[in-house]
Amino acid sequence: MSKKVSFGHVTPWWPEDFKTLDYEYYPLKNSPEDIQRWKNQGYDKININGGLYNMSKPMPDYADGFFNLFPLKNVGIGFYCMKTCDFLPVHRDHYITYRDKFEIIDPADIWRAVVFLEDWKSGHYFEIGDRPIVNWKAGNWVLWNYDIPHSAGNFGIENRYTVQITGCTI
Repeated sequence: MSKKVSFGHVTPWWPEDFKTLDYEYYPLKNSPEDIQRWKNQGYDKININGGLYNMSKPMPDYADGFFNLFPLKNVGIGFYCMKTCDFLPVHRDHYITYRDKFEIIDPADIWRAVVFLEDWKSGHYFEIGDRPIVNWKAGNWVLWNYDIPHSAGNFGIENRYTVQITGCTI
């Protein structure tokens, strides 16, 4: 994989029961500098994060299809739900848990993808690099290398659902 950001589409195979998963809000793992910058920018008045259903819980049967979408090793997935006013300001992921678990020295070997589980709804937003993404269809995906800045938000009235896929090339 040489391109730092790629876009594509898969035909959805998943049922809508991802909406009933037990999503949890975990503490952010961003750096203290990120969090302070966001507070200084005024983001302390909204939910900075979203709900995650990760691999510490039993995965639904249809989750198996996400593990082989990309030519990556040590793949982990998480279902992600952003409710109204959930927002993640522009950031770069640090992959702290992932790097520790798989003893990854060079973060340049890490890739992340987001697969949109439903068609775009008004108020849903994703940005990668300096490219805003809206009007997606269920099954559209974005894959990026570790250091690409990105953001996401839900300013609409319906939940926004994605799957995050993390893996490495070594």
